[in-house]
Amino acid sequence: MSASEIRKRFTDYFARNGHARVASANIVPKSDPSLLFTNAGMVPFKQYFMDPRTAPYKLATTVQKCVRAGGKHNDLDQVGYTPRHHTFFEMLGNFSFGAYDKRATIRMAWKFVREELQMPEDMLRVTVLESDHESYDIWKNDIKLDPSRIVRCGPEDNFWSMGSEGPCGPCSEIFWDTKDPRYAVTDDERWLEFWNLVFMQFHRSADGQLTPLAQPCIDTGMGLERVASILQGKTNNFDTDEFQTIIQGVDRLRRVDAALPLDQQAALAHKRIVADHMRASAFLVSEGVHPSNTGRGYVLRRIIRRAVRAGRLLGIDGPVLPALYPSLEAAMGTVYPELAERREYIVGVLRSEEGAFAKTLNKGMALLEGIFASTDHAGTKVVSGGDAFALYDTHGFPVDLTQIIARDNGWTVDVEEFGRIQLQSRKRNQTSWKTESKRQSVAGEIDVKVAEWQAAGVRSRFCGYELDPAQKSAHIPSEIVAFSTLSNGDGLLVIDPCPFYAHGGGQEPDSGSVTVSGHCDTGDAHMFTLKSAVALPNGQATALHLKAVGDKHHMLTTGQLITAAVDMQRRHGSAVHHTATHLLHAALRSVVGDAVKQAGSLVRPDSLRFDFTSSALTDSQLREVERQVNRAALANADIVVSEMPLDEAKRRGAVALFTEKYSPERVRVVEIPNVSMELCSGTHLRSTRTIFPFQIVSEGSIGSGTRRIDAVAGVAASAWLQQQLACARAAARVLDVAKLDQLSEKAQRLSDQNRALRDEAARWLRVAAANAEAVATHATALGAAAVPTVIHILPSAEHSTAGGGDARLAAERACYLRDTQPRAAHVVIQDRAIALGINPECFPDAQAGLLLRELLQKLPGKGGGQGSLAQGLLASAVTDIEPLLPL
Repeated sequence: MSASEIRKRFTDYFARNGHARVASANIVPKSDPSLLFTNAGMVPFKQYFMDPRTAPYKLATTVQKCVRAGGKHNDLDQVGYTPRHHTFFEMLGNFSFGAYDKRATIRMAWKFVREELQMPEDMLRVTVLESDHESYDIWKNDIKLDPSRIVRCGPEDNFWSMGSEGPCGPCSEIFWDTKDPRYAVTDDERWLEFWNLVFMQFHRSADGQLTPLAQPCIDTGMGLERVASILQGKTNNFDTDEFQTIIQGVDRLRRVDAALPLDQQAALAHKRIVADHMRASAFLVSEGVHPSNTGRGYVLRRIIRRAVRAGRLLGIDGPVLPALYPSLEAAMGTVYPELAERREYIVGVLRSEEGAFAKTLNKGMALLEGIFASTDHAGTKVVSGGDAFALYDTHGFPVDLTQIIARDNGWTVDVEEFGRIQLQSRKRNQTSWKTESKRQSVAGEIDVKVAEWQAAGVRSRFCGYELDPAQKSAHIPSEIVAFSTLSNGDGLLVIDPCPFYAHGGGQEPDSGSVTVSGHCDTGDAHMFTLKSAVALPNGQATALHLKAVGDKHHMLTTGQLITAAVDMQRRHGSAVHHTATHLLHAALRSVVGDAVKQAGSLVRPDSLRFDFTSSALTDSQLREVERQVNRAALANADIVVSEMPLDEAKRRGAVALFTEKYSPERVRVVEIPNVSMELCSGTHLRSTRTIFPFQIVSEGSIGSGTRRIDAVAGVAASAWLQQQLACARAAARVLDVAKLDQLSEKAQRLSDQNRALRDEAARWLRVAAANAEAVATHATALGAAAVPTVIHILPSAEHSTAGGGDARLAAERACYLRDTQPRAAHVVIQDRAIALGINPECFPDAQAGLLLRELLQKLPGKGGGQGSLAQGLLASAVTDIEPLLPL
């Protein structure tokens, strides 16, 4: 049975049994900051398990995309070397939020396994918690399963919880007999667990007490890859149909004549690594994760780079993941159409990251080979934590990749020292941690209270769309429906109706105030300032964060009438820049092509930021984008806002942000006729005219295949242009230019003169370097290969700073000696300045940077460099031969 058929049978079966089909949530959790990635099928339903009353459906079934790589849930290092570890995997699940019990769960699961999947009973066994007599009786008496196939286990195996506090309960797992001849039928290693049925029937308090839940819930999870291996008669998940389609693609990319230092088992492991990482990287990129050096982006970078290295070891010379992408589409494109819809974007990001890594890989390998050849570590064969951190921090070489390469060469890495150095680096980079901790504490309070209000069914109507952004003021009568004080003296409340826009869709929240004109009991009056606004996760209400409520909190009681005043100047600025963002997106697609995809945005009252997928734009393209936006603005078109089903919006051509999930029943469509149509919940202008003028402030790269435009529009753009004009006039006065249109010509002339002077200075420096005579020299040998080395001490510099010497002269002299006397490495010292030059043709296995590092262990200092030249600064000046004699 194919993986696609398994997915279909599972969801069809539970849909027939009254479960709502729920699409997979994003791999990047939207409302759970504790997780890097969605790592289990139940993650999107956490809130419903906490309070089943908030669930929009009582029964649900999903096929959830999951990633376990990074953080405490990390399977990265095992991938390829074990039968069942993956970075990306899929969980089949059925869930009940207070609708059915253990008996119904077990009956449905057993019927699916026996009738839909046709698994023989004599190949199955189950486990139950040793104290869960109810589940044991159901398996024994209702299902009629032989007691010898029901195994009682302790809580370490069969009790599940969401954390130290919260919903928890016993579970029952279903196992398959692998018939592995190495194990007896009674050995646990022989049995493969493929479905876990969790009965959430208790709430665990902070002190460990278990209290029965009023509405027990059900959470089950079946690993698709595991059950596919069972039904397809395989002992390894990588031998199943979808993986094999990708692995066969890997084989097609390999050079037939590749003479590789890999045995058959190692080659198989590397093919599996590439196949697994192809899946994970493509799905992560498809959801807007970009390679970077932090957070999710760093995990993605590690996955891509591990795949590239594995591909190189398999003999794949060109791009690995971009070339393999058609095989991924063939395997999974039918089930996940976004792989085809976002193909150009995904492949572009992968290609860009691979290109960047090619340089890093070559440089890192050269540095590691130098370490492997060094006599300093030959006895221990341990790459120091300092070296590993330098590779990571300076050259972007992931430490796990360093570990793999070290292992392949019979070495290890001092990961404990690496961890200590990395921790010290993080501490040095931290600023104002106490303030940040306090801020996070208040933010945590808000998150908890918002969740409580959602669970309690708090609702309010958003009336902000009814306000015309052009109006000067807005005062809306309203009523408090919920209120709470915060530990820092601020307040949090919900009002109905609510005119304030909460942070969302990239748009910053409204500002304004809430005024109590006369308290219902005391008659007091007070105006409270709005600090921020946040929407409840279900979108049914907006929580308003009020500044410094203090001793006035008694005025904000439920039922109290208030007046909500929106800062309309700020609202108008946000509307100008949000509508301008839509025009910018449309112009980019017109000028660059439909491959442009939005990768993020930030809308402020005075500016906008737009991230998108593309290569660098030329100046002429940027000017054309500006021209198109300004032309659309001056057309003064009316903006049309409507609501419709998602499918209808897509049929009409509405552009959706692929990192967002939309309700299939109703979406909000913002249309600028004949220019743009997007799904958007933000606030917009009624017409486009006040967007003029529109001006791009900057454009540049923020990561592999991703660009960023900063821009201003309307009044903010006018102010920015006035500022630029003032700067230009000031520059004209300094450069003695009468007219502004002559400014660039004068600046170019001065730049040319400056360049000529620098070239002249460089020529004189080369003359000085060629004629510089050492006051003393010393011969020695450096490195594992005992490279003959001559150390030259130059006379002290007359004009150096604090005895620092002339670093430029030392480097130029080292280059001169390197080229004219190539049979030795040359070290040039002037006071504290030091440089080392070595001819790569005479010493192809030596690295200037590594030789200088060895020297600096004996002459204290710091420095580094490339293959043929390295430079540094000594801790103290060297002016004679005496300190060099021991070398």
